[in-house]
Amino acid sequence: MARPAPGADRSVAVLDLMASHPDERFTLSEVARRCDLNKATAHALLSALADHGVLLRHPAEKRYSLGPRLVAIGDAARRGYTALDFLPPLLDRLVARTGFVARAWHRQDDQVVVVAQSPPRRAGGDEVRLPLTPPVGALFLAWSDSPSVEAWLARAPAAEAVRPALDALPALRRLGFALTLASPEWRALTEPRPPGSTAGAPPDDEAPGEEVRRLLAAVARQRVLAADVDPAATYLPAEVAAPVFSAAGRAELTLAVTVPAGVDLTGRQVLAVGREVGATADELTAAVRGRRPAHT
Repeated sequence: MARPAPGADRSVAVLDLMASHPDERFTLSEVARRCDLNKATAHALLSALADHGVLLRHPAEKRYSLGPRLVAIGDAARRGYTALDFLPPLLDRLVARTGFVARAWHRQDDQVVVVAQSPPRRAGGDEVRLPLTPPVGALFLAWSDSPSVEAWLARAPAAEAVRPALDALPALRRLGFALTLASPEWRALTEPRPPGSTAGAPPDDEAPGEEVRRLLAAVARQRVLAADVDPAATYLPAEVAAPVFSAAGRAELTLAVTVPAGVDLTGRQVLAVGREVGATADELTAAVRGRRPAHT
């Protein structure tokens, strides 16, 4: 068993305090009070951190803030392990526990893309990449601020998509996972296809981009996001997914299991799968020292 390291714990507490209030500067007394330290200990700790550039001490105000050395440390951390590095065994475990294909969706600017899958996609299958437009990507937005949500809603391919997408966000926060109901158009959008095949029987002269826009417009008119899960009801699900949060409290990744076409589940089964996916997503959030944000 590792020995306690009170000095390290105190340093982390100070850094957490200042990182949580990046626009503020703190006096010695404020740091001591908020980190539950005596003033002598706080003074020695703050002085050492300032000497190493981890903190800055304002010469006139005698207040402390985060220092420039943390910039280099943060850059190095970003080049280290990310959530993507932990995915393979967690996806394999989801497959073993649920019996369904498991995938990870990653947010890349205004798109979402499948970055890992278990079992792996067939060789030659198309990459699954979709624009972040309602209802696509609802889990990435459910804990976001109002401007981000409004920008997402503004990209809706049909006016009918706005209200159902907005109404779904509090339900996703309450459940902790998203249940996406199956439709032919949704499956055509989200299932990889071998090169040369088509989705949803589009016209022969339809370009791939036009096909995606057509399918998105169709899905936007459907209520594919379940607002609640009734244990006694029966559902025809396409996907059950949960968010993984970064250290900044941003959902940049979701873990999902995809249910085969034609397979229905009771509400109790959906909730059980949702708990399993959610627990795995929470485990990955903890592994990368992420945090679930409080909704604003």
